[in-house]
Amino acid sequence: MTKTTPISRLSELASSYAATIDGPFKFRSKSRSAHKLHSTDDFEVWLLAWLPGQSTDLHDHGGDAAPAPSAFTMISGELTEYTVSPGFPPTLNRQVLGTGETSVVDSQTVHAVKNRGDRPAVSVHVYAPALTLMRRYLFDESGLWLAALRRAGEDW
Repeated sequence: MTKTTPISRLSELASSYAATIDGPFKFRSKSRSAHKLHSTDDFEVWLLAWLPGQSTDLHDHGGDAAPAPSAFTMISGELTEYTVSPGFPPTLNRQVLGTGETSVVDSQTVHAVKNRGDRPAVSVHVYAPALTLMRRYLFDESGLWLAALRRAGEDW
């Protein structure tokens, strides 16, 4: 595999890792928990555990500055993913992912993930290459606005 891992391969990796993992899982009350499962020169794999109500901000995975497409597969529970479609004004789309389902996210997509259910949820996320930069966004009726840059090791 090279640094330009096809997004379909990320989906396969996320599904493969998800199929090999079972609990118990560690949850944190203040925010989702994240545990790195595997890392290579080409990709990294993270296990995320979400209590009801926990979520991410709207963000991308580096954009042009540090592109890191990704895929995530649900191990248990249900997560809602929100993605922004460009336009004026941009629109916010929603999809609900349940156990065994996978979402792919290219490096330009702005999205957020939330556990809107009443049960904990667990997901496996694969990034290629490793995620080093996320840009956080604000979204309102006037559009999408860059709010912050977050760098691995410094901000998360």
